[in-house]
Amino acid sequence: MLPSILIYGLVNSVNLALIAMGFSLTFGISGVANFAYGGFYLLSGFLVWMLLNYLKFPFLLAVVTTIGVVGLLGFVTYWVILLRVRGIPLSEVIATFALGVGILELFRWLGFVT
Repeated sequence: MLPSILIYGLVNSVNLALIAMGFSLTFGISGVANFAYGGFYLLSGFLVWMLLNYLKFPFLLAVVTTIGVVGLLGFVTYWVILLRVRGIPLSEVIATFALGVGILELFRWLGFVT
């Protein structure tokens, strides 16, 4: 039982470290604290799961497809929302926070509890 708990803890720790590094990298490069980052992370995990289970994609193809889709969604988010409020720090925070809440509420509306 102890080895399984240690492995579970290690996997979760690495997962959280990767999420934190991604958030830090995004903030460091763009200068925008993207609070929708968690929503994008949840969306990408769900999309991989949907591609694997419902559409029967191979794992590598599901991962590559998800990276492309979520990357495109991030680009559209930046282009449509963040360029309009660029340079106004409070508006950037409000816009990204609202987008993150919107993604989470989409999952709640679809019947998932997040």
